[in-house]
Amino acid sequence: MPYLKPEDKNNFTNSHAVTEYMSGLSAQDFAGHVNYLNYLAIKKWIAKNEGRYWIFALFIGTLICCVLEIYRRLVAPYEDKAIEKNGDV
Repeated sequence: MPYLKPEDKNNFTNSHAVTEYMSGLSAQDFAGHVNYLNYLAIKKWIAKNEGRYWIFALFIGTLICCVLEIYRRLVAPYEDKAIEKNGDV
């Protein structure tokens, strides 16, 4: 996960309204909204810059890294607790 400098995080002050809104969505709606926001941000960046294959590959790799970070920080601890509670496979 890219850990942003505090001064860079200041660029995301308006994101709190978005994340607050999204935290109240159903799981189905949340998934669609996350997909839409990621797509919109990437599409907008590509519209302002040259879209080349390596850039598309970079964005896809970035999204994969995001998935891995979610697994590492959220899913793995959940699974560890479930193993403690229910025993290993």
